Amino acid sequence: MKRFIFWTLGTLVILVAWVTVNFVATTEGWGLTPLAEPGDTIGFTRAISNEARTEAKGNLVLAVLNSGKVVHSDAMSTGKPVSDKSVFGVASLSKWVTAVGVMQLAQQGKLDLDVPVSTYLTRWQLPPSEFDNNKVTLRLLLSHTAGITDGLGHSGFAPGEPVQALESHLTQAMDADPGKSGKVQVGIEPGTTWMYSGGSYNLTQLIVEEVTGESFAQYMQKAVFEPLGMTHSSFILDRADPTVAQYFGENGVEQVYPNYTSLAATGLYTTLSDLVRFANAQLPSTVADPAMPRLLSDSSLADMRTPIANIDGLDIWGTGIMLFAPNGKGDNVVGHGGQSPYLNSTVRIDPASGDGFIAIQSGNKEALASNLATHWTTWKTGKPDIYVLGNTFPAMIMRVLTGAVVILVTAIALGIFTGLRRKRANR
Repeated sequence: MKRFIFWTLGTLVILVAWVTVNFVATTEGWGLTPLAEPGDTIGFTRAISNEARTEAKGNLVLAVLNSGKVVHSDAMSTGKPVSDKSVFGVASLSKWVTAVGVMQLAQQGKLDLDVPVSTYLTRWQLPPSEFDNNKVTLRLLLSHTAGITDGLGHSGFAPGEPVQALESHLTQAMDADPGKSGKVQVGIEPGTTWMYSGGSYNLTQLIVEEVTGESFAQYMQKAVFEPLGMTHSSFILDRADPTVAQYFGENGVEQVYPNYTSLAATGLYTTLSDLVRFANAQLPSTVADPAMPRLLSDSSLADMRTPIANIDGLDIWGTGIMLFAPNGKGDNVVGHGGQSPYLNSTVRIDPASGDGFIAIQSGNKEALASNLATHWTTWKTGKPDIYVLGNTFPAMIMRVLTGAVVILVTAIALGIFTGLRRKRANR
């Protein structure tokens, strides 16, 4: 019996060690190869521009920030030249900008992030559900943990088509991505699970309009863009603006930006230079470029970075902000990305150093801007970001399960073999 217990405990120790090593190796990024040595800014910027120019199939602009200041920028296009002043659609990057507008209202005492959203709604209400809708708060909406199960995704409306009214869109979005319900409703217990929800930001958009008495686009122009000097940014695209970048689609064919009901979720148009100003405004005052204007207090910014959503033991989302990877200073590299067909944008910042990376592109089916930002995160932190982990976790789980089966089969086989040998020796 003692031998059996010892054998069982030994097998369990090996199993635990196998699982632990694989988990640590995956989450710590063992085997990741940065584009340059830590601290080698010149080497990294040269490598990242080479990668961008090799992979870009349409147009792309990027910037690398040290202590909030641009130390490297690049622009490339197969068509009309682009620059840091070219206007791009940035898709879901809109959500972070929206969250900053909401945090301003909270900082001014006009909104409470932690009361039922019904407190502020008169034009539309969440439909009845099997769950308590009063548990849905703005903080949960902004962190995709409110239990809203729309899964949106918005395709928008072609120029010349009627744009669906916001209340109607909340009830049933006519431009929902294929396979999505298009209905903003509570389908999961609020506060229990992370599920990406563009509809949560549509509801946030309505709350902003209810509280301010202005259209969402007007409020964001006055409260965010004008104070930050983001003179080329808007939630309403000026199609006659000659600085609007071409939107390249499949095989380099130019396509037209749609119109959106879902402005807060995906409707922002902006430039690289404006995003530099926005990124600085999200940095703590101790590391931001002092020449850049600010909106939120350091405590409000820290509140946004506080983890809310967690998957597989990893913090992934705060209040309107993505947590990409630990920065080794008790915080995370944070930011947001956006992706539409053949369009991708990303902004990432390290609140400990003020360093950052920004990229916008169109023409690539894959998320080129985000892939470039992943290289930056690996170079700055030595760790994988949440996109890398999302791709490597399934392989890790399969490797762990396969290894566990091998360990158990080997242990059983060795146990049987050892037992047979012992019986023979005792005859």
